[in-house]
Amino acid sequence: MAKVNRQELNRRFKEVYQLLVQRKVIVKNDRSKSQMAFAKKLETKGHIINECLRDKRKITYEQAKHLCTHYSVNEAFMFQGIGEPFGKNKLPDPEQRLAMALGINFAPNILFTNVEAFASNTIGVDLLEENEWFRIPGVNGELVAFNINGNSMMPSIASGDMVICSPLEDTNELVDNEIYAVVTNQSVWVKRVQRCYDRHNHWTHLQLISDNHEEYDPFIIEINEVKRLLKVKRRLTGLL
Repeated sequence: MAKVNRQELNRRFKEVYQLLVQRKVIVKNDRSKSQMAFAKKLETKGHIINECLRDKRKITYEQAKHLCTHYSVNEAFMFQGIGEPFGKNKLPDPEQRLAMALGINFAPNILFTNVEAFASNTIGVDLLEENEWFRIPGVNGELVAFNINGNSMMPSIASGDMVICSPLEDTNELVDNEIYAVVTNQSVWVKRVQRCYDRHNHWTHLQLISDNHEEYDPFIIEINEVKRLLKVKRRLTGLL
């Protein structure tokens, strides 16, 4: 994972500084609100602040932390560029605090949800607020994760495993016989899939195939029933 970019950190510092000036939190001729008073709260000197504003110097991580503490700046914005400068300043999770201390960019990119919510909602604002985000080193992209209930995909995927999936932007990306999460209005199935065509060579159906074929027969659904297709990218097991 890449370290927090000091140049980007300084750019966000300058943005916050200008907003503080606009809000009259920093006032040139007011001793209690002067740049010198501002610098003191950041445990530095006025000329250091000037050099940061002119890009001759970069603000330090410690100074940025003081800025967030004394001026209620959103740490997620300051260190990761997430959200608004003075938006909801929720205390960072332990993983985020560790990342900030180490100078590491922590940007959760995997949405953990449950099958019921995922089957009945699109991935929109309401769903994002109700569920949680997390990150696994080396696993990139905007992803969705949920737990598996059932043994139809044994031995590839067991009941209780978590699968991490990548939404297909285009159904033409689908590859026959690989494992996908198939989302309809009523259900979410995790199966191997095969495309089925009519006599005019139009793709009309999907055949869903279980790896545990001794207990579960393949079945077919119409392609117009499918709301989303997600490629299963990772399986996490032994979580309990």
